[in-house]
Amino acid sequence: MDNLLKKAGAMTAHLDLFQHMLHLRGLLQLAAHMEERGDRVTMVSADNITLIGAGMDSAGTITTTKGAEIGSQSAYSVLRGLKGHDAPEYAVTREELKALNARAVSELDASDAMRAFGETLTRITAMPAAQGAAAQGVQSAAAEAPAERPSRTRRSAEEASSEAPAA
Repeated sequence: MDNLLKKAGAMTAHLDLFQHMLHLRGLLQLAAHMEERGDRVTMVSADNITLIGAGMDSAGTITTTKGAEIGSQSAYSVLRGLKGHDAPEYAVTREELKALNARAVSELDASDAMRAFGETLTRITAMPAAQGAAAQGVQSAAAEAPAERPSRTRRSAEEASSEAPAA
């Protein structure tokens, strides 16, 4: 358990990376939802996501048919970064949303944050091997040590009472 806790602790340095990936995934889910509904454009502000197609739906959080929830605040924040400019709202087609996401994924793949995550992953997956080698060293040392006298077991209360002399 301690080893698992150490591994989880090593991952906390990468929480921002995971959060960013989660928000990017939300945009992909939004694009898929738009396609499923037949929406042409989405307007995203910090407070609302408006889907425009055959009809028009607007909400602070969009729930896809698969149960994924995309919050307007996170979608707005990611779009601001992807588009590279500040605006009160962003209009995107589903094709543009997919293209922006693809570009973001390729940039993320080449980022220092992903490289650092890879190094951490390599380090924590090597932990059991290093501990296994250390355990092997302990076993080897134990094999070379002189043999010890086997420990005596404690007799149970029943054995002790059956051997007690009768009065």
